[in-house]
Amino acid sequence: LLKLSKNPTLFQPDFLPLARPLLPGTRAMARFKPYDYAQGLIVPVNLDEQIEPGTFVFALHHLIEARYDDSFLAEEFKNDDTGRPAYPPKLLLKAILFAYSQGILSSRKIERACKHNIRFMALLCGEGPDHSTIAAFIHKLGKHVEQVFVDVLTVCHEEGLLDGTHFAVDGLKLPTDAAKEWSGTFDTLKRKRDKFRKKAAALMKEHKRRDRRLAKGKTEVAGETLTPAEKLIAKAAKIDAFLSENEPRAGVSGKEVQSNLTDPGSSKMHTSKGTVQGYNCQALADGSHQIVTCAHIPDGGQDGRVLGELFEQASARAEAAGLGGDFYRGKELLADANYHSEPNLEACAAHRLDAVIPDPNHRDRDERYEGRDQHLRKVRPKDTGRFTAADFTRDEEAGTYRCPKGQVLRRKPGTSTSAGGKGAFHKYEIESDFCSICEFRSRCLGKNGKRRTLSVCIEPARPHCKAMREKVDTPVGRHRYSYRMGTIEPIFANLRHAKGLNRINYRGREKVGVIWNLWSIMHNIGKIALYRPGYGTGVPATG
Repeated sequence: LLKLSKNPTLFQPDFLPLARPLLPGTRAMARFKPYDYAQGLIVPVNLDEQIEPGTFVFALHHLIEARYDDSFLAEEFKNDDTGRPAYPPKLLLKAILFAYSQGILSSRKIERACKHNIRFMALLCGEGPDHSTIAAFIHKLGKHVEQVFVDVLTVCHEEGLLDGTHFAVDGLKLPTDAAKEWSGTFDTLKRKRDKFRKKAAALMKEHKRRDRRLAKGKTEVAGETLTPAEKLIAKAAKIDAFLSENEPRAGVSGKEVQSNLTDPGSSKMHTSKGTVQGYNCQALADGSHQIVTCAHIPDGGQDGRVLGELFEQASARAEAAGLGGDFYRGKELLADANYHSEPNLEACAAHRLDAVIPDPNHRDRDERYEGRDQHLRKVRPKDTGRFTAADFTRDEEAGTYRCPKGQVLRRKPGTSTSAGGKGAFHKYEIESDFCSICEFRSRCLGKNGKRRTLSVCIEPARPHCKAMREKVDTPVGRHRYSYRMGTIEPIFANLRHAKGLNRINYRGREKVGVIWNLWSIMHNIGKIALYRPGYGTGVPATG
């Protein structure tokens, strides 16, 4: 019909606009629907449909609803007769964990997301807590966060995500809201205090000189005020208050280490990204699915003495999660060279762990790393030819040693024990003044040395370290240690780079411990959502 008709527009339906005839020499133009972002919409939203199965939100929602018992917070409110109804703790915990999974750390940003993000609104059923409520809830969690960690760990075990064969431990050094400038030993802080007072006195003197100028009718010099002096006096008073209320902080070796005024529990730590003032956040992870089985904040920033306290906490959590008090007994533990110390290895032996923890020099003994110095930016200094204990000859009958020039070194009375716990030593010393004219003086003595001495170890005090070095140097030990990086490092990569955990905006070891446990809980729930997408839907786990 369209072909036969001279006017084909007559055959179009009435509800369609008539096609405009094209003028000779013109081209057809496209027509698009208009849109306006300022236009408001009224959209019916089913909150339950926003929580889709197989997602992190779904796993978080069903795990908290099914496992989390928030009755312990009921007595915190006491608003039965008066006051506004409180937000259910389950909703607040969901909001915090989901915010951490999205890289949202600030309580103010969490408040904004709860009021404008549809997934947050679905988790909270449209409730919008403010930032003060969220921060107060984190503070109230306190020690109860451990029970939440245990509940999530139980679910991981029920879903078959814990192999329980080998584990790896490492620390993530994170800065907190504490300034490095306020760190130092007590002597350093006293010198800083005196410096502040000296500067304040100079400013006060200048202020008096300004007053005399004004009294004589002269004009005031611009910029000369008393405010800087008041600030310096306040800083000095802050140091005085800290020194009077605290004691010097002792380190692992018993010597004093630096304290911090704003956060006494934090430590100054050296990392690959520079020196930070914060906490050494420890994580113990299972090797099969990288589940964090224990999250711990030790006292101090070093790894040399953390395994004893860490495994006491890990064993208690494993027993509470239904894994048994001897869950770690006989299991393999992998750790880097920072954990190679006698106290750590003694703790591993006490908990009957099959540990593989190399010493810092293990690669120097590994033939696979021969010639690596040529690839280093800073080449290691070459051997200067200094004499070692092997260059001295032992005389068994006389009980003496002879140096390379034939001088006799006799044993000094008594037995010395090194401060570092390296064992018991006999000390030998040359009796004559021959060292002052010896041609090998530069190879035998230090810059200010006067007489050569030799220390001979008679009883090593670190048998566990010696046994571990022998264990790591075997082909089997090197092969087992190669699994460490693939077990623990991806967890820190996920938290730091994927989730944005670059610092902890809290002070105090207890509060930092709560935040670190919440981040570990969030990581474990993410593993449940990844490897068990049917969790909460009634679909049995496979694989």
